[in-house]
Amino acid sequence: MSKKTFSIGGVHPHDNKISRACPIQPLPLAPAVYISVAQHIGAPSVPVVAVGDKVKVGQVLAEPGSFVSAFIHSSVSGTVKSIGPRADLAGRMATHIEIAVEGDEWLEGIDTSDTLVTAIPQDAKAIIEKIRLGGVVGLGGATFPTHVKLSPPPGSRCERVIINGCECEPYLTSDFRTLLEKGEQVVVGAALLQKAMGDVPCTIAIEENKPEAIAHIREVIARLGYSGMEVMVMKMMYPQGGEKQLIDAVMHRQVGSGALPISVGAVVQNVATALAVYDAVQKNKPLVDNSVTVTGECFPRQANLLVRVGTPLRYIVDYLGGVPAQAAKIISGGPMMGRAVANLDAA
Repeated sequence: MSKKTFSIGGVHPHDNKISRACPIQPLPLAPAVYISVAQHIGAPSVPVVAVGDKVKVGQVLAEPGSFVSAFIHSSVSGTVKSIGPRADLAGRMATHIEIAVEGDEWLEGIDTSDTLVTAIPQDAKAIIEKIRLGGVVGLGGATFPTHVKLSPPPGSRCERVIINGCECEPYLTSDFRTLLEKGEQVVVGAALLQKAMGDVPCTIAIEENKPEAIAHIREVIARLGYSGMEVMVMKMMYPQGGEKQLIDAVMHRQVGSGALPISVGAVVQNVATALAVYDAVQKNKPLVDNSVTVTGECFPRQANLLVRVGTPLRYIVDYLGGVPAQAAKIISGGPMMGRAVANLDAA
């Protein structure tokens, strides 16, 4: 089987996928969450709630501050306790909305059932609008508002949607588990992105060290019957999941320095983003949670967890046994591109 890769450079660190066998488990709700209004690229969102307000899961907490911005939704139900500056994971100050958790009551109209919805709406603009209203942003690390990516500037045209399932960053396995456990939803999300971009072809790119995911997604595509969609097996090479490298590998086109992927006809979305698109469009569920890997040789437990937005990092670490004495540092985002965490109390 021919495996694709990019044309210039690359390294091959050991993948250390020691949490690959850990199914995604929901993390119990924390006593309080701290939801940043600046958790995406672009202008911070503008709070529309006040201290003392009661909120439900999925309720809008903040509205976009500009075109390149996003709706922010409550990930819990409870009472707004404060709105103000708080240090983020890097120690930078940003406005956060603190909510004391009082149960798990969801806003009416959100479908939380496991029923798979496969019918694709035919109105591309309506799909993009539901993605915008759902506050979907890129979950591969960049947090770029997804509706903006799906709205090419005049003169630009998408020729291919690429779903990034490479997960080339060592140790991380949450995308791999998402492909295995939510493969149907990811494929429907990919089909929605195809429709939003004008029924263009779609490539789901997965690195060769994930054979179970490759086989599963191919079976799902065949079973659901979406046209113009393929799985492409990628060579293990870092940074295979980098946007420009992935476009080079899949389309054999080079994105110029400072240029956007749409300049060569590509729109790239992460696996978790495709799942969030499915949730927003088919289930009316805004972006209120995401899967994360917690791992390391010295860590007492390995885990892939479904975590509500705004959950403090200390709560996650303590749930899994606390910081080991021999740990040199805690890194958010993986060892190659991640950053050392300056503040465990950040969300």
